This record gives sequence, structure tokens and C-alpha cells, in this order.
Amino acid sequence: MIFHKTVRFRLLLLFVINTTLLLVTLAVVYFGTRSLIETNSLNEQFKACNTIYTESEIYYKNFLLDDLNSAEFYKNRKSTNTTRSVNLLDSALFTVEEVRKKMDDLNDVRAKELEFLRTDLEQLKSQQDFLMRKFLDLGYKDWGMIGNMRSKAHKIEKTEINYDLGLLLTLRRHEKDFLLRGEQKYLKMFDESVSEFEKSIIKLYLSPSTNLTEQDIRNLRAGLAAYQFGMHKVGDLFKVIGRSGNGGLMKSVSDLQEKINTRLLSLSENISSSNEVYLQWMLGLFLVIFILQSIILSWFIFGFSNMVSKKFSFLNKVTQRLVKGESINDLKEEIKNDHDEIADISELLIDINDQFQAAHDFSNRVGEGEVDVTYTNKYTDKPLALDLIKMRNQFQKVQELEHKRNWVTNGMAKFAQLLREKFDEESEWYDNLLRNTISYVGASQGTFILLRDNFKGGQTLDLVALYAYDKKRYDEKQYSLEAGLLGQVYKEKEMLYIEDVPEDYVNITSGMGESRPNALIILPLIYAEKMYGILEISSFNKFDKYQVNFLENLSEIIASSIADMNTSRVVIQLNEELSKQKERVRELENIINENVEN
Repeated sequence: MIFHKTVRFRLLLLFVINTTLLLVTLAVVYFGTRSLIETNSLNEQFKACNTIYTESEIYYKNFLLDDLNSAEFYKNRKSTNTTRSVNLLDSALFTVEEVRKKMDDLNDVRAKELEFLRTDLEQLKSQQDFLMRKFLDLGYKDWGMIGNMRSKAHKIEKTEINYDLGLLLTLRRHEKDFLLRGEQKYLKMFDESVSEFEKSIIKLYLSPSTNLTEQDIRNLRAGLAAYQFGMHKVGDLFKVIGRSGNGGLMKSVSDLQEKINTRLLSLSENISSSNEVYLQWMLGLFLVIFILQSIILSWFIFGFSNMVSKKFSFLNKVTQRLVKGESINDLKEEIKNDHDEIADISELLIDINDQFQAAHDFSNRVGEGEVDVTYTNKYTDKPLALDLIKMRNQFQKVQELEHKRNWVTNGMAKFAQLLREKFDEESEWYDNLLRNTISYVGASQGTFILLRDNFKGGQTLDLVALYAYDKKRYDEKQYSLEAGLLGQVYKEKEMLYIEDVPEDYVNITSGMGESRPNALIILPLIYAEKMYGILEISSFNKFDKYQVNFLENLSEIIASSIADMNTSRVVIQLNEELSKQKERVRELENIINENVEN
């Protein structure tokens, strides 16, 4: 009876919680609607932004109409129009950003459009600033490129050479036509006139009656070339700037202004028309949803309360019978007809508990390091089991990779130490290195072969160390450079790894007799593109890829050590010879001194 009351209490609590949630939802929607109403005030800010931008456009147009023909602009490198245009654009950007932040706080989708508008305004500001700087570079009258070009023309006019003045006037006319209209045909006519001018100058110089020097002609031609070069630089800058908004930066700025005006118009209409409609729609929708939710929630709570009360009453009856040890066979039919879902839930809960227990045991054993543990077959097709099995497999891979990485790292450290060890005899060094290599890779036998120069001026492959199980022997033996697998490795200078070893090539000797190996690796000892020898290893076990890579790297390190040993040997020999020569020189000096004294 107490359990029954607890269920009713929980259901009543559920009703209170859901009602509270509905009230909270009402408050959230109310404040959200209130925030939406506040966006109407943003409309006025947006209009102010539109006005600011329009004023900026006006000052920009005044700059194009007035400042470009004003020497004050080029002298001061700015004007009232440019300063006010930039300041107004900054104000517009600030206003747009403020509006965007408020809309973003209100989760208004139009905030994205304002972000695009802000980007366009920043780009417009950058483009206008760049255009103004290009106009300053272009100049006017005595300023900028045009002033520099005109100074070149004035320099020609002031020369004392009696040239054809009509040709210079023609050049100036083409210059003015190009600056006024910007058409390329005038630039072409200008270039043609320059050619005519140069011809007249040369003709004047070649005239018998002339008193001009070659330096005078060179100076005049240099001034003309500078004038022509300045004209072309002005022409190139005209292309960058554009004329009358038909191309270049002028068109880019004009397109941006048109784009911004279109976006401002669209946003103004959208902000003005949608806020009020959207507010009314939200309020109406909220009222409808609130009423429907209240009705549905009330119906669900009371219906669910009645249903759960019956189920728990029946469970209470079943529990009391089980406690008393009474049979529940007479209740099976009632369970099947009226309360079958309780039985299903009970069975599912038991099954889930078994699954979790199996998963718990499996994960504990994997955590303790048993990576080969198997999962209970009954649940291997369940998602949880599949995930845990996948985890175990991944753990196996990680352990395997870690083992290989540690094996390679420890091996490199070990052989780095072995290569530094010193022995009385060089053969002991090779023998120790071969024995440790065979042991570390788990091979069975191997040979260490050096490439040496013979007295005939050729090379031979000489065996310097051999290792087979616990039996070690030295045998002076040479191998052919032309035949067999060793000859192949010598010629190709590349590692050879085979798992199908020829029957007549090599056998591994053991206490049970001789057997053919299952893997054979022959490694050229190459360092700095020079070959020093060959390392041959055979094994009953096949080598993994990481072992092969390790042996390849080790072969290069061994070759480097052999090269160092050879170098040290040569240095010692040279020192000995040098000592002998010094001793001989001292003897000769003593003989000479004795002869001089006598």
C-alpha cells in the first residue's frame, strides 16, 4: 500500500514538474517575443546606417568631380571629401556591427545578411582607399606620374637644339587627347609621333650644316624616351583605375556601391515588413500550442496514473505471493492477457543484466591484459559485445605495434653500443656483430662477407664471419661476383629477401641434422653509395616486414661503421708513413750538416 502511494506521489510530482516546464516555456517565449519587439528599434538604427552610407557616397562622388582636378588634393594627399567619405564609412560599419550583434543575440536570421553587408562595406572602404592612392600616384598637372611626364616634356621644350617644334606640339596634343579621353588610339598616335621625332633628330644630326654633338643628340633622345616611358606608365595606371566606371578600380567600386545599395534596400524592406507580422504569428502560435499541450498533458497524466496504478497493484500482488511462497500459476493467464508487458519487461531486464555482466567480465579480463579472451557466444551479435570485441582487437593491434616499435628501438640502441665496442682483432668485431644480429632477429645462421680489392686490381667477396646455431667456425672463402644470389646482390646493390629458398643454396645445421631454411635475406652493406660487403641471414621462421626494415637500416649503419674503420686504418697508415718520412728527413739533415762542417 505504501508502494502504491509512492507511485501516485511520483506521478503528482511529474504533473507539477511538467506544469512548471510549461510555465518556464511561457516565460521563455514571452521574453523571446519581447526581444523580437525590441528589434523594431533596430529599424531606426538601420535607417541611420543607410543615411550615413548615402552621405559617404555623396562625398565620394564630390571627390571624383572636384578633387581630381584640384592641386590641393595632390599637395595634401587628402581632401575634405575623402576624409569625410572614409569617416562616414567607418560610422556605417560601426552601426551595422552594432545592429548585427543585437540581431545575433536575438537569434535573428537577418544577422547573417548584416554580416555580408559589413563585409561589403569593408571591401568598399578598402577599394576606395586603394583607388584614392592610385589617383594620387597618377597625379595632376605638376603632381604624380602626370607631373613627372610633363616635366620630361618641358625639359625637351627648353633644350637649345633647333628641332622641329611642330612635332613636339603634335606629341603634346596626343598627350592631352589621351589624358582627356583615355582612348588607346591616342597612345598609339603618340608612339608614332615619337618615332617621327626621333627620325627628325637623327636627320638633323646628319645634316652637313649642323653643329650638334653626339652627346647633344643622346641627351635629347634620352629625354624623349623618358617622356614616352612616363606616358606609358600613365597609360598603364589609367587601365588599373579605369575610365568613367567602365573598367578597372572605378568599375569595381561602382559595382560594390550598387551591390551595397541593393542589399540595404532589401534589408530595409525586410526589417520594416517582417517584424510585426512575425511577432503576431509567434504570439498566436504560442497560445495555440500552450492550450494543446495543457490538454494533452492533463489527459496523459491522468491516464498514465490510472494505468501505472493498476500495473503496480498487480506487481504488488505478485510480489506478496512470491514472498509468502504461494504459487502464481493462476496469475499467468492474467499476466498474458492484461499485464503481459510486465513479464516482457522483466525478461528484458534480466537479459540486459546478463549482457552487462558478460561485458563487465570481458572488459575486466581485457583490462588485466588477456587480449585473447573470448566473448560469451550468446551475446556476440549484440552492439555492446561488438564494440567491446572491436576494442579488444584494437588493443591487440596497439600492443603488437608497441612491441614492434620497442623491438626496433631497443635493437637500434643495442647495436649502436655493439658497433662502438673495441676488439683486439677485427675478425672478433665482425664475429660479435654477426652473432648478436642472428640472435636478435631470431634467425638460425648467417655469414658476414666483405668486398675487398685484390692484387689484380679487381674485387672479391671474402667471408670474414660465419654463425650457425651454437657452432661457430671461421673459414677463408671467396664468393663469385658474377654468379649466384650474392653476385646478384653485388650487381644490383639492393636487398634480396626470398621465402622459397633454392634446395641447393644453403642448409641450416642443427642437432637433428640439416634442413632447408624457410627465409633468406641478403643485405648489401652500402654507405654513401659505396658498397662494403654483404650480410646473409637464413632462418626457419619467415621475417616480418618490420624485421626486414630493421635489418635494412642496420645494414646501412654497419656499412657506415666499416667505412669509419677503413678511414681510421688509412689515417693510421698515413701517420706511420709520415713519421717514417720525418725520420728520413732528419737523417738527411744530419748528413748534410756533417758534410758542411767538414
